[in-house]
Amino acid sequence: MCLKQFCAITAATLLLLLPASASEASSATTYTTYTMTAAEMAALDSRLTLLLQQTKSTRQALAESQAALSESKTELSKLKTESIKLQIELQAQSSLLESANKSLQASAREEKRVKRQRLLWQIIAGGMVVALVKQ
Repeated sequence: MCLKQFCAITAATLLLLLPASASEASSATTYTTYTMTAAEMAALDSRLTLLLQQTKSTRQALAESQAALSESKTELSKLKTESIKLQIELQAQSSLLESANKSLQASAREEKRVKRQRLLWQIIAGGMVVALVKQ
């Protein structure tokens, strides 16, 4: 048996011998010894190694996910700020468009008024010419 296996078996045995609670410690101590074969120890050792590797990869994946989440939160914050700026700009442009539309409508009304006035003056002028010609 190698030193590592011996230490592991010894540690496992000592842990199993420790009392589970304070009341057991004060009562009469009864020790139970468990023995492991080298194959069982190797299986436990390989299982522990596998669990350590899985824990390491899980922690690495968690760190990567947290970094991605942090980046996403930063990007979301930037996009929210940009969205607010664009909404303000849209409101300003909408207001300008509404103002331009009102101005255009006023110009159209003024143009109609001027055309009616011009037509009226043309009719009056035509009537005066006809009246002068008849005299």
